[in-house]
Amino acid sequence: MYATPVIYPTSALPGFFKNLAVYNPLTGIFECFKYAWLGIGSFSPVMLITSTIIIFLLLMIGTLTFNKVEKTFMDTV
Repeated sequence: MYATPVIYPTSALPGFFKNLAVYNPLTGIFECFKYAWLGIGSFSPVMLITSTIIIFLLLMIGTLTFNKVEKTFMDTV
């Protein structure tokens, strides 16, 4: 998650990297937080919704993977 815009705003990124940053699940959360507390950055509901969808997809994939290997998980750890 080194590409998460903590110090720099996404508006400072070039076009290709700005479009790529939207798919980082933490980008929407950080940009919304900076906009709400500091008044800088850009609030985009689309970016926040994209972050939410990606986070839920990763949660579902992780849950399905865990349920699949749950029975043999302790044998491999």
